[in-house]
Amino acid sequence: MIKKMKKFIKKKPKIYQMLSYIYRFFFVDMKNLILFGAIEKKEYIIVPNKKIVYLNNSKVACSSIKSTFILDETPDDYSIHSKVKDLSREYYAHEEREYFKFTFVRNPFDRLVSCYESKYKQDRKLGKKKLHFDDYLFGYLREDKGFEIFLKKVILIPDFLADRHFQSQYKLIYDKKNRCLVDFVGKYENLSKDFSDIQKKYNLGNLPHFNKTTKNNWMDYYNLETAKLVYDKYTKDIEVFEYKIEYQQLLNYLSDKSNFI
Repeated sequence: MIKKMKKFIKKKPKIYQMLSYIYRFFFVDMKNLILFGAIEKKEYIIVPNKKIVYLNNSKVACSSIKSTFILDETPDDYSIHSKVKDLSREYYAHEEREYFKFTFVRNPFDRLVSCYESKYKQDRKLGKKKLHFDDYLFGYLREDKGFEIFLKKVILIPDFLADRHFQSQYKLIYDKKNRCLVDFVGKYENLSKDFSDIQKKYNLGNLPHFNKTTKNNWMDYYNLETAKLVYDKYTKDIEVFEYKIEYQQLLNYLSDKSNFI
């Protein structure tokens, strides 16, 4: 009976899709929401033999950083995430508090563009049949209608429902009492320099460049309206992690562009 039902459902794409939405939201997202206060739980990569803890921040070279924790060579195909799964936890234990804890942040404007290009364009090029946002929030971001529509949908999502690729970096790295959860916050824009000291001190592997998207200049994805929308959405990220200069540069770039046109 169950086998017949499965066969019937698979022949009905709309029913199958709706069941996927229901399963994702009620059995995955809601579970995390109850346990962790958000549908995305934190991911700490804990490396006991190095006595380091890495707080994973998606779309901020996380695949590349994770690859430095293991000895074997890893291809650029997302497999690194499963290879470090045994090191992954949503918390670190009392005895691990003395470990060196670090993470990296990225310009929120550039990060959002990278998220869009990666999850709609790059993953399709890699041949992924099921894309990252297919089941997310009942298909709210399922269709690719261009970056501007994607952006305008994202800014309406409260952070407790946000996907990890565009969730607030501040809320990831700081707790509810505004205390930083790590000892060091590096910048994606200075990745080689900021990571080199950690790499040398803890004898980590070489840092490859994984999951590289083929996006153009991230500034060209914006106009003055959408730039302001993203600033309002990620004000804490921009102010605390010091991306105000990049925001002003974006506004100047867009003003000059509109005057030229």
